[in-house]
Amino acid sequence: MKELTRWLEEASDIAPEIVDWIGIYFKASYLNGEDSTDLVLGPFIGEPTDHTRISIDRGMCGLALREERVVNVEDVREQSDHIACSLKTRSELVIPLEGTSGEFIAELDIDSNTLGAFTPLIEKRFIEFSKTFKHSK
Repeated sequence: MKELTRWLEEASDIAPEIVDWIGIYFKASYLNGEDSTDLVLGPFIGEPTDHTRISIDRGMCGLALREERVVNVEDVREQSDHIACSLKTRSELVIPLEGTSGEFIAELDIDSNTLGAFTPLIEKRFIEFSKTFKHSK
């Protein structure tokens, strides 16, 4: 886990002025071998959250892995299915992460208290950095 925490610190350094919470959600089926589509919170940096387990059918995190695509939300308050980890969060960026086999096993979830924080340039920088993700059980 220390390696992943260092990786998150590096990711946070991409845009420290807008990153208020950053963490990795793993597919429970990958991480724990569960017969489940839930997402389980791994390491994170920021305020603690009650959302340590999320159904893939809910929220922006679920959407990103369900559709295997980047989700960039300018204003989370306009999304009826957003799961608020913090009432201060205004925008969110979620990037699916590939395992060594090429399938998506996790995601990078980044919350910002700034409205419209994740510009196309910042999104691109996080996507490029996400390609350095490595995890082995």
